[in-house]
Amino acid sequence: MRVDRREQMAHQTRRDILAAARRLFAERGYTATSITDIAAEAGVAIQTIYARLGSKRGMVLALIDLIDEEAGVNHLIPGVMNASTSHQALRAGIGISRAVQERCGDVIEALFTAAGAEPDLAEAVAEGQRRHREGARLVVGRIRELGGLRGDVPPAHAQAVFSLSTTHEAWRELTEGFHLGWDTAEAQLTDALTRSLLA
Repeated sequence: MRVDRREQMAHQTRRDILAAARRLFAERGYTATSITDIAAEAGVAIQTIYARLGSKRGMVLALIDLIDEEAGVNHLIPGVMNASTSHQALRAGIGISRAVQERCGDVIEALFTAAGAEPDLAEAVAEGQRRHREGARLVVGRIRELGGLRGDVPPAHAQAVFSLSTTHEAWRELTEGFHLGWDTAEAQLTDALTRSLLA
């Protein structure tokens, strides 16, 4: 019983550290945030961070999981997999990418911005992009299962179009570059991808 409680406390400490890192990276940027800053923000000793996450790099890799968790990705995926029409599957997939960007776009932006100058970040950014492409594969796969993919669009091309259209940069351009609200941006993306991909 005591071991379970200790494990729960360790897990909560890890979550507190990650939440502090997420806030500071979004506010100050990755490069300007030190392990000392994160320890102070989380209210823990620096040694605790190294014990729980290993390094700043380990923390960033764990942040990718936190982003998925904050966006509710695991709860949203069944919307794609259980869709009964290809349009529902498409809308659900776009909804997942919106949730990730709307809830966590600030920290994603901080990581992307620093990735060019910080080799440690490359692995984490690559993992985030891999998950994004995998999401596109799931959406297009479900659309195909439902017989809804356009006959003249090869599945790999459909995945590429969906993936590119729902990147961090695409959402940022719609919401910040063109000043569209999230609902309008989602509606525009849904309309464009419906015409591009669905039979």
